[in-house]
Amino acid sequence: MAENNNWLAQKGHDINDNDFKALGISDDLIVNGNLNREILDKVHQQNMAGYISKGMSEKDARIKADKQRQNAIRMAKESGLKM
Repeated sequence: MAENNNWLAQKGHDINDNDFKALGISDDLIVNGNLNREILDKVHQQNMAGYISKGMSEKDARIKADKQRQNAIRMAKESGLKM
């Protein structure tokens, strides 16, 4: 069986990369090692949509969502997680 590369599995949780297919993650992204990046992008889109629905401008929503994604990447790297 291939190694699970999602951040939760890397932290020791019993989460299989294939479990993320329910979120629309394709086999190709899982096999090619782009799973965590794709998850970050999906969360970024959801964050933007949520901020906009609460009345934030698209520009401000993007800035806030961008900062959150950057912080998630920084924290993952500091924790020794692979993308």
